[in-house]
Amino acid sequence: LPCMAQLNSGDPEGFGKKRPFDDGSERDGGNKRQAFGNGERPSAVKMLVSNKVAGTVIGRGGATIAKMQQESGSRVRVSNNAEYFPGTQDRVVLVTGETAQVAHGAQLVLTELYENAEYVQAGTWQVPETITLNLLVPNGASGQIIGKGGENIRAMVEQSGAKIQLSSKDKQVPGIDDRILTCIGALPQVKKAVELVVFKICEESSMGYSNLTTNYKAFGGGGGGGGGAATPGGHR
Repeated sequence: LPCMAQLNSGDPEGFGKKRPFDDGSERDGGNKRQAFGNGERPSAVKMLVSNKVAGTVIGRGGATIAKMQQESGSRVRVSNNAEYFPGTQDRVVLVTGETAQVAHGAQLVLTELYENAEYVQAGTWQVPETITLNLLVPNGASGQIIGKGGENIRAMVEQSGAKIQLSSKDKQVPGIDDRILTCIGALPQVKKAVELVVFKICEESSMGYSNLTTNYKAFGGGGGGGGGAATPGGHR
């Protein structure tokens, strides 16, 4: 799922198989860059997914990304093969567009990983009752996410039913403005949590990402590093 998803079950059958479409290039389904006539930066959210299942998000020849983009109106990009978020072996999924489009697009990524994927449909891997999703959120939006006395994050927990936790600032990768936001719960709860988080971080354009790409190579985000098991969502 968008962000880091740590599952306690074994890897789905075929997670590690090389896919012909996963050629190491950033994929977005072939769509041209969206134009925002007002000149403002688009709304956005970033998710971490295991390198071994990034191909599920992309689809054969980019078909899955193209379908998600058409259905949501958002633009979906996946970092290049073996280009990871620093300290992990997880690739970055970036969803951009208008706020509602971004929320829908991020939820569709989760749908593909946990409902529509071949390993789920074939019954070779069972979706656990509780999943863990890691999002990358701008540090500048952390105050808005937490709220005064924690009121905003508590409200999102109550509305979604998911556990939502923001990593401490001292755990940020040096030079990177993003922090890990972890969502834990049943799939519908995590989907709702993602929607609430997207609307919260997109309330003000000043709280957006300083790096509106999937590329972290300048900060040690290429090939290797720590990282987790091959599960639908990435994890640290």
